[in-house]
Amino acid sequence: MNSSYDLSDLSDSPFYEYLNTNYAPTDSQIIQIRTHLFPHEAELARIESLIADLTAQRARIKSYIAPHKALISCPRRLPVELVEQIFVDCLPITHNAVMSVKEPPLLLGRICSGWRSIALSSPKLWSSLHIYTPLISNEEIKGGVTEWLTRSAPLPILLSAQSNPITFPRTYPENDTVLPLLIPFSARWSELRLASVSRHEASLLAAVNAPLLERVQLDFRDDLDEDDGDRLFRSQIFFGHHAQKITIVSPNPSFVVPSTHFTREHITNLTLIWRPSYDSSLTDSTLSGATAHQLMSSCRSLKSLELPMYCSGRDPTVDPPMSFPTLESLRLLSFASTLTATMFFLDGLALSQLTTLHLTISDHDAWASHGDPSLIRYIERLGVRSPLIANLHLEFQDRPNTLTFVQNLHVFSRLQCLYLTLWKPGQDLCNIYDIVDTDFFKALAPTDKSNICPELRELSVSSQDFSEEVWMNFLQANIDLRTKFRRLHLQLWYLYDASEITVFDVSEFGRRGLEVVVEYTRVPTNSGYANSLSAWEGIERP
Repeated sequence: MNSSYDLSDLSDSPFYEYLNTNYAPTDSQIIQIRTHLFPHEAELARIESLIADLTAQRARIKSYIAPHKALISCPRRLPVELVEQIFVDCLPITHNAVMSVKEPPLLLGRICSGWRSIALSSPKLWSSLHIYTPLISNEEIKGGVTEWLTRSAPLPILLSAQSNPITFPRTYPENDTVLPLLIPFSARWSELRLASVSRHEASLLAAVNAPLLERVQLDFRDDLDEDDGDRLFRSQIFFGHHAQKITIVSPNPSFVVPSTHFTREHITNLTLIWRPSYDSSLTDSTLSGATAHQLMSSCRSLKSLELPMYCSGRDPTVDPPMSFPTLESLRLLSFASTLTATMFFLDGLALSQLTTLHLTISDHDAWASHGDPSLIRYIERLGVRSPLIANLHLEFQDRPNTLTFVQNLHVFSRLQCLYLTLWKPGQDLCNIYDIVDTDFFKALAPTDKSNICPELRELSVSSQDFSEEVWMNFLQANIDLRTKFRRLHLQLWYLYDASEITVFDVSEFGRRGLEVVVEYTRVPTNSGYANSLSAWEGIERP
């Protein structure tokens, strides 16, 4: 800029004394000001014109440079194999891929033609798929499913599908299923997870040949009769020698146990979950102790097992106990006539390699078992028979003597994680025994002379109220003696008024190497659900 137009110093203005004041110039002064500004305004116009020309020139140069730089950009020089791997690493890791342009792999095909070509020719990108059935409503989308799975060839595929939520009365058209689109690719099924499976879909699955299937998770919305269940359980879905991990959710999960002898040595993980329905019977739908023993005796390679049971106490004695040398994790939801009935069933098992035991016992005659010492006696035997237990999770309707219960935990010499929830009999979900009292924490706290659970690292307990002093003393004892304990989870249930909750300050323990979580949980209520069409339906998203 010309130096004569260096206006950084306003003091050079002949009107300096009036600037930034409320002074109103006279008519003659207005003419003088306009005359004074004329050359400056002309210079400003010249500069703005010059800037516009330079801006246009810059844009032309940039548009010339950009495509040339693109030719030598790093992504263009990456080997196709590396780009494919980057694309694979972009896939969701918590669920199967969905048919949405907001996520890979479809998103990757919308960047450029080169990436689209690579994506469409990469089978790994299309080797998983989650489908929400109501969205598969026209032939174009159905064709998209077929094209998706065709692109995955020759790789094994992971599939999951979610139908409409369960409604009553349960009437569904037979064409309300995605299975006909998936069955042509059954020879490459590696994992299959289906929710809201109808009786019609069960019959389709019974005829499927899936030789590569390793994991199966079926959530049935209908009861299966004995014949339907027998055909399905004897099908390739369960009988194939690759089917190692099986999960069944059903109003009648007992259908998986045929009336005749069978062997499923290839199954390593079996989970049966009972979902109550308006017309299901507890005793007919869950497994009796004898039926559970029959199932386990036919699956001797189990590493993990979860069962819903009704223990009546009238099941035959198993002597000597059945040995399961490979079983590492056992979870039982037991609807028992008495607590003793469940213990009777467990006494028929020898679980030398068990490391995780989760017992949820809903005692139908809880008052009869209240104070029953069978739990304490069984804990003593369990520690001898299963010395490797490191994770113990107990939920039941009984209150053993607190001090005796804690003192008997010494039989679990390798116990690392202990989870306790003890409910009073009744319908109130918030009706919890205060077993987690002063005696509990005092008995469990280490001293310089003894430590009942020297390997304990984590403790999780539920109650309606916690005494801050007792559990803080427990934590302080672990800090002072430098034990292996690292995490305390306190679940505080409340029914109505959250304003009455006592909020504990646990920040100090975090600074001293302990994780303390105080969870305030309101008793759940059935508030229904909102049904919306989403490609992610049936997927748990963070």
